[in-house]
Amino acid sequence: KKIAYVHFRNVRGTVPNYIEEFVDTGDVDMVKALRIYHKNGFDGVLIPDHAPEMTCGAPWHAGIAYTLGWMRAAIGIIESE
Repeated sequence: KKIAYVHFRNVRGTVPNYIEEFVDTGDVDMVKALRIYHKNGFDGVLIPDHAPEMTCGAPWHAGIAYTLGWMRAAIGIIESE
């Protein structure tokens, strides 16, 4: 089977008592997850999903920008290993 896309997000806790976290602060080791996808030839789409809002003038946009920057940096490191 092939994975077409991944909703990329992190949480702390379990259902029904969990909170959405930034990709680098939740319970899941997201770098490890990216390495697993890379090792197995994943070539689909990573979609940032439910990024927490930041305290600023554009809270949602800032949260998504943080997530995208983190994802791009992590992917770049993994691809260069």
